[in-house]
Amino acid sequence: MLFVAEYELGWDALEAVMAKRLEWDEVKPDDFRFVGEYVWQDHEPPFRGVAIIDTDSVEALNSFALHYGPTLKIRVHPASDVVSAIGMAGRDSTAGPRGRKRKGVKRRR
Repeated sequence: MLFVAEYELGWDALEAVMAKRLEWDEVKPDDFRFVGEYVWQDHEPPFRGVAIIDTDSVEALNSFALHYGPTLKIRVHPASDVVSAIGMAGRDSTAGPRGRKRKGVKRRR
């Protein structure tokens, strides 16, 4: 499965985060793989980043979050590539948000 991890950090955590990132390559679970990883400098907080992660293990995601601890503010979301998501949405045209079927919903005209 693919996941998107969005994160933020400040100047005070920068050195610790860089050290933890280099260390992660040595301690990461075998079933954890970065598909892509990007960071940019911002105004507030000073740094933001996003990582695309491929894993089938909740434990691997937990290891990732716990490895950084309080040095990063992290949000993790499951994700799909766009073409696959369009294919899934097209299979059931009655599906509403998050794949729930809308029963008894009347459309306004």
